[in-house]
Amino acid sequence: MFLIRRVCKVERKDAWEVARLLRSICDSYTESTGRSRATIYVSGAGTPSHDMEVCAEWEQETIDANRMPNVPDSVKSDNDVMFPLLKSYDIEFHEIATDDKIAERAG
Repeated sequence: MFLIRRVCKVERKDAWEVARLLRSICDSYTESTGRSRATIYVSGAGTPSHDMEVCAEWEQETIDANRMPNVPDSVKSDNDVMFPLLKSYDIEFHEIATDDKIAERAG
């Protein structure tokens, strides 16, 4: 099981528009692939943070390459609108430490 997180650093004025676009992008993937619903959150607007960030995170059983023919058209158009609003963009991949994995790997 993996946790995937998209991290978008933005200007304060663009934070909620980027959150809206990320929600739309993630919902399109949920509808087309059955991926779990993402949580979208904003850091730095009403909470302490070094940077203004908008993040989306979700869990997946496996990590596979996202092939362009499988990307919904709505995701492509939302990305075209979103990317000019971003100062930086990263995707993080984290392996979830389930009880089974901990027992297997840590003894």
